Amino acid sequence: MTVLINNASKFLGYLWRILGVIMSGSLFWSGGTLLCFIIFPVLRFVSPTKDICHQRARFFNHYTFKIFLWFGCLWGIIKLQKTNLEKLKDQRGVLLICNHPSLVDTVIIMAHFKRIQCIVKGDLWTHPILGGIVRTAGYIPNDLSPDLFLKTCKEELQKGENILIFPEGTRTVAGKPLKLKRGLSNLSIETNANIQALTLSCSSPTLTKEAKWYILPQKQTIFHLKAGCLFEIGNYKPDVPRSLRSRALTKDIQDYYNRYLGYD
Repeated sequence: MTVLINNASKFLGYLWRILGVIMSGSLFWSGGTLLCFIIFPVLRFVSPTKDICHQRARFFNHYTFKIFLWFGCLWGIIKLQKTNLEKLKDQRGVLLICNHPSLVDTVIIMAHFKRIQCIVKGDLWTHPILGGIVRTAGYIPNDLSPDLFLKTCKEELQKGENILIFPEGTRTVAGKPLKLKRGLSNLSIETNANIQALTLSCSSPTLTKEAKWYILPQKQTIFHLKAGCLFEIGNYKPDVPRSLRSRALTKDIQDYYNRYLGYD
């Protein structure tokens, strides 16, 4: 009898979380539709400059993501923890990087930082809903020509924006150490921007690269976002060839995250 009760309890808990995930998805897309077709067209009309429009759109995105996470916590799907993020609130003009264990990582990070720029996949710019959001917010598509991409990043950093980048380029593969390319380091060197690391952990694999959305852990997933190491570009000597600087910086970042993930 006890076993049957436990199994029934687990099954009902699973159904509750599945319903919560469906409700969260509905909230995400209905919110996106509201922003894309009602709020952001008004923003574009009333904003005196493109930069002001971008800032206002990012403000709405920030609080929309906060509402989305609040709902997930209220329903009991997830729980959020954060460590030392307060010390980053006045940070300006850095490349903000993080490991990428889950589909909701971008939402979690952007909900915790008001002043943040983001590099997005180029195909999002033509998405029927998300396209209007990323264009109005002025996010940077990753399929720009190298010169235009670098110019855009420099301009955003000079304005004091922090640019969010996932250095792996895709979600972290569970059970495998990170192996980074030099794109992030080259961007840091070219823009003379420091790199602020964040770490994000989740207590159970949730919305990973390998799993389907309906495969949920047995318990509430706890996400822990933490401020990590600051990689100062000035520590990588400018009097040596750029390729050596880039290699050293890439290795330090890769080693830092692999130590965090348990790969010594």
